[in-house]
Amino acid sequence: MDKRQLISNIKQNFMLKRVRAQEESENYINSLRKNEEFNKLYTEYSHVKFEYLKTSYEEENIALKHDMQDLQLKINQYLDKNGYDKTKMTPQYECKICNDTGVVGGRICSCLMKELNKTLSIKSSSISKFKSFKDVDISLMNDVDHKALEILKTWCDKYPNVSKININIMGASGSGKTFLMECMANELVTSGQVVTFKTAFEINELARLYHMGKSYEFSDILKTDILFIDDLGTEPIIKNITKEYLYNLINVRQMNNLPTIISTNLSEDDILSRYDERIFSRLANKNLSINLLLTSQDKRIIKKTK
Repeated sequence: MDKRQLISNIKQNFMLKRVRAQEESENYINSLRKNEEFNKLYTEYSHVKFEYLKTSYEEENIALKHDMQDLQLKINQYLDKNGYDKTKMTPQYECKICNDTGVVGGRICSCLMKELNKTLSIKSSSISKFKSFKDVDISLMNDVDHKALEILKTWCDKYPNVSKININIMGASGSGKTFLMECMANELVTSGQVVTFKTAFEINELARLYHMGKSYEFSDILKTDILFIDDLGTEPIIKNITKEYLYNLINVRQMNNLPTIISTNLSEDDILSRYDERIFSRLANKNLSINLLLTSQDKRIIKKTK
């Protein structure tokens, strides 16, 4: 499910909350209208309000507005005298900024964004456990790797306003590739992006199951906002599946301008040798890709907890 669909689903839930709040208010008013005195006041108030809303003449509007205010005061006095809660006369929306619409001033309200981030954290439970950029121990990084860190942080800060949608992080085991990818995933989920984090082995298995008609999860990762593939090159090569589906995955995502971030122990020559020219050309395309080589020698860049 992509971000647009998630937002659409959350908006529908917000609409239901809004309708429930309105229904509760209407039911409360209807129960009060069983009292003759209140019903008379409320009927008159509703009539004046209707006339006020449909009248465009300024002088008449002013007069009707004064009548509305006077009747509202009498209604409140009645409610106070008889111990009723006058706040229930109006819908009690959870969000006072957008009144549970999820939108304010044509922009997504903070309440909807909070709900989206909560949903993303649930959908990406493993990602929510990842470390963040704040956990990086810069003292263990050489100049090359520190520059790579800054490039990745900047990319996350700017997304979706980025020119290059693919990132390839290469380096030896223990150089911090997976850790930096986890930091990126954590940062992006926090900012409200839909992120999928898979190992190359998991991607390969999903492709195999899809090829056999046993699972359709592979089609989901074609559409996810941002895809992370960890340890490319550790998966077994399955005839008619591994190379074919990897090419299809990368190609489709590039055509749809969807970022794919990959970590691998392989060099560019190794990628070309293990896969083929089509896959290599998609990954190495300098117009679309950022290629980073971490050069630290088996250093764990995560800060040690005291």
